[in-house]
Amino acid sequence: MRLINFNSYIFIYLYDARWNNSLLNSIRLAIKVYGFKRRSFTIKLSNDKEIQKLNFKWRKINKPTNILSFPNVCKKDEVYDNMNYMGDIIISYDTLKSEASKGKLTFSSHMTHILFHGILHLEGYKHRKRVEEFCMQKQEAKYLKKLNITNPYTERVKIN
Repeated sequence: MRLINFNSYIFIYLYDARWNNSLLNSIRLAIKVYGFKRRSFTIKLSNDKEIQKLNFKWRKINKPTNILSFPNVCKKDEVYDNMNYMGDIIISYDTLKSEASKGKLTFSSHMTHILFHGILHLEGYKHRKRVEEFCMQKQEAKYLKKLNITNPYTERVKIN
């Protein structure tokens, strides 16, 4: 395991060596574009084996997934060291690689999209209902546009 500090409040744990410097730079750029102020969180860059264990432990789903987000369940207005801790994100290299290949996407752009998705979950967004899903997709598309990444929801979500 390798710890990479994005800054004093955002930590990236590298659990799989396939997460290279180019991908780490894409993550840094996505975090910068999102524009965090006075908030912190942790990202764990992992693989299918690790994420499947966590998916089963916390969601009772015994298969890998692309990302898991664990929002901080403490009071949102609680601030420690002038920071609001948002929660933890775990991303699987294997599932992202497979999805990117199937969707004919670059790994980096798909990873950035999924990272925004996970961050929005930390912010409290959900997609259990169609209207929630639409709102979340609109936010994802907004951030992807800032990085010139194609909107994956072009049929459903229009961003000016």
